[in-house]
Amino acid sequence: MLLTDWAARRSSHAECEHEVAWLTITEHLSDPAALWTAMSKRLRITTPPRRPGPVTADPAHLIEALTARTSPTVLVLDDAHLISDPLALAGLEYFLHHAPPGLTTVLCARFAPPIRWHVLDLPSRLTRWGASELAFTPDQVRALCGDHGCELTDAELDTLVALTRGWAALVRIAAIHLAAYPDDHAAALTVLARPPHAVSDFLVGELVDALSPTLHQFLTYTSVPVSFTEQLADQFVGGGAGHCLYELDRISFPIVSVVRGNAVWFTYHPMLRAYFLAQADRLGPELRSDLQVRSARWLRSAGLLRDALPHLLAGPDRRHLGEFLSECALTMVLDGEGDALFDAVARAAPELLDDPFLWLVRVVDALVRGNIAAAIPCLDTATARRATKKSFAPTDRVDALALAAAVDAAVTSGTVVGELPHTVAPIGEPDFDAYTSIQLATALIARGEIARGEELLQSSLALAEHICHPRLVLHALARLAFAASAVDSVDAMRDRAARALAVAAEHGLLEATDAVQASTIAAYGAYLHGDEPDPAQVAAALAVRVDHDGSTGPVAGWHGNVIGHLLAIDRADDQGAAVDALRRNLLLVLEMKTLPNTTGSLVPPVVWALLRVQEAATAHLLVDRSRGIVGNLPDIQLADAALTYAANRPKATCALLEPLLDGAAALHPVSEITGWLLYATAQHDSGAPSKAVAALDNALRAAAPQRLVRPFLDVPTAIPLLDRYVGRFGRDERFADLVRRHPAARRRPTYPALTHTEMTVLKRLPSGRTAQQIAAELGVSVNTVKTHLRGIYAKLGSNSRIDALDNARRGGLL
Repeated sequence: MLLTDWAARRSSHAECEHEVAWLTITEHLSDPAALWTAMSKRLRITTPPRRPGPVTADPAHLIEALTARTSPTVLVLDDAHLISDPLALAGLEYFLHHAPPGLTTVLCARFAPPIRWHVLDLPSRLTRWGASELAFTPDQVRALCGDHGCELTDAELDTLVALTRGWAALVRIAAIHLAAYPDDHAAALTVLARPPHAVSDFLVGELVDALSPTLHQFLTYTSVPVSFTEQLADQFVGGGAGHCLYELDRISFPIVSVVRGNAVWFTYHPMLRAYFLAQADRLGPELRSDLQVRSARWLRSAGLLRDALPHLLAGPDRRHLGEFLSECALTMVLDGEGDALFDAVARAAPELLDDPFLWLVRVVDALVRGNIAAAIPCLDTATARRATKKSFAPTDRVDALALAAAVDAAVTSGTVVGELPHTVAPIGEPDFDAYTSIQLATALIARGEIARGEELLQSSLALAEHICHPRLVLHALARLAFAASAVDSVDAMRDRAARALAVAAEHGLLEATDAVQASTIAAYGAYLHGDEPDPAQVAAALAVRVDHDGSTGPVAGWHGNVIGHLLAIDRADDQGAAVDALRRNLLLVLEMKTLPNTTGSLVPPVVWALLRVQEAATAHLLVDRSRGIVGNLPDIQLADAALTYAANRPKATCALLEPLLDGAAALHPVSEITGWLLYATAQHDSGAPSKAVAALDNALRAAAPQRLVRPFLDVPTAIPLLDRYVGRFGRDERFADLVRRHPAARRRPTYPALTHTEMTVLKRLPSGRTAQQIAAELGVSVNTVKTHLRGIYAKLGSNSRIDALDNARRGGLL
């Protein structure tokens, strides 16, 4: 149609000098003599140049005659694919290769005649237009439908383009079909997908009738999967798929090939596939079901579980579906395809959604997405269903998943984990066994059995790496980093977190919950080392995820979110507001009663942050509230000692610390170091230098192996004490020098504590208010305000308001 219109336009144009000769090839013209004779007539060649006598019908004489012409000529050979005689094909190749510059030859064919096209391609004389170049664009599809009175929405246009792939004739048929349904285009498009008789008749007439029985059967069988490889096609036809694909390519059948992974995948035009699917339905339910099962098994063996599931859902035999779900549903969820799994089952087999096993899989899916609010109700429902309903999955599999899901939910939500076995019997599926072992190991770590938990995690990691499952590898590494953080093993924390993030980056999993938690642990490890945390990792710890049900929560978990707020203080513009946000988030986590021992270890750092901004009263309230929630844990007692020291009560500080430091209390390493530093400063202030040095030596000895610098930066007088007793720490002197030279050691000057009223006055100075105005606001005399100002200036080492504000900001008071 395109060539006909083009040729007609050129022939009717007055200024066009081209002569257009059109020859439609028929089976009769496949004979060489008939072909050259017909071409001579169309080109109006009657007498060879410079040679009397009749015309000899061969390509050489045609070329000689055309070379002598002065006017340009266009020769159109329509249906050129019908030229099949070897001599005719050889002559056509010679003719095209030696044609004079004044001749343009246009071949229109269903498929390219088998000649050496590369010979013509090399001198850049050949231009090819295929299906992709001739396909209508979405705008052209919309315009053609508009010519038929069909105004399509964007969604309807997208559907039509996907169905027709821009094939002009199919677009035209579809437009005529849609015009018959002016009030219900959605229904009309649904009918088109079947397809209707108009489409089927067109496809049969244009493509299908010419196929051999072998190719027809091949197309019918391979239409069952949406896309297929040569190996999958062999499963359908029993071998020889490569030859069939070669033949389809030779005749330019509408089939698209793309490379995915290490395989070439083939896809039919949607309407052609719909036609052959209808043919497959006529083969009988048994054969169609067998083809579906073969597709599913091969796709599953290739690791394409999401592609395999629809084939089993389409079949009538639920036995195969149940087997697939019991063996692959958990893997799909761990691969991040939970939505696809449950949506597909809901559409085709909704009755299965109430199965106990699938409820347990829903628990894991919610936890993978970080939605603990959805995980707990799903776990409760699964427990109820297990008591009343038999699952399609084997009992040992249901029991193992129930234990793992319960542990995962308990650890994630911070609830108490009940009695646990020392091992879980493997069921023989590596991904399932790795997941259950990781959850058991995590529960052991949460209960303080670090060594046993790490041993299980290491074996689970090895198994996950063996089966090349990146999400499980990431899961195991993130839990190993968590295990190291439970004992403040900072080197291991950072190393394991870095490995987890490398796996996440390699496999596009940086937004996964495990990756975000690994980022948080990596940043916290840097913080404990006294290094500057990566801003991107701090931001990840503070990130909030909005789930499908509208619920929100931090991606790193509430515990990780508190760490994020702690790490963000140093670079906050408004440190007072940042510390207040940290305090509020810590209380929120404490009230959730999530892993009280782990969460309680965050109370002392928050107390130090409050003391740095002169919020001693708020710090007292926080410690009292924390004690009421989690009890009088050693870390809460340590926070009490910090407050006592801040109140200039060194002897009381020593009395609080001595029971904690005698070895009986289970302090985290960071808390133990902080305790020794506080004890050293209190003994120094009490006039006991030998005890101060001994306490400092204990702190350095505990901190040096893991390079735990942070406690020395938190305790205000720790570094001045190191300066005071320099040279008295023996083999730990080198680490003491490292701490003294640390850039953060001089970042925030230490000033005598301001009183509550002095802080009130200080916070009004940036506004530019005069002493008289401040006095009026506070309801006191101007002399009282001036007295407080003198006290502020003296404590901050300033003699003007500008200097006082500058020192207050550098000291974190403002």
